[in-house]
Amino acid sequence: MLKTLVEVRYIMKDKYFITTWLLILVPLTVFLIITIWVVDLLFLAPQWRQAIPAVVGFAATFLVLGVFIRGKFGKLVF
Repeated sequence: MLKTLVEVRYIMKDKYFITTWLLILVPLTVFLIITIWVVDLLFLAPQWRQAIPAVVGFAATFLVLGVFIRGKFGKLVF
């Protein structure tokens, strides 16, 4: 069966939506996993334990910032 132009646009919009979320969230999630690994390494060295809240704060800030940028400007970027 042939799909109408409206149906094709709706399908492409849905694919666009998923693709842009993946392009933003996958690198940020990898960054968060690396941050957890770094926090684990910092916890092993007593002199670096004071830096752990700063590292976690930066990771959380970048994750929230990435989601905000995708939600607000995603259609302009991609």
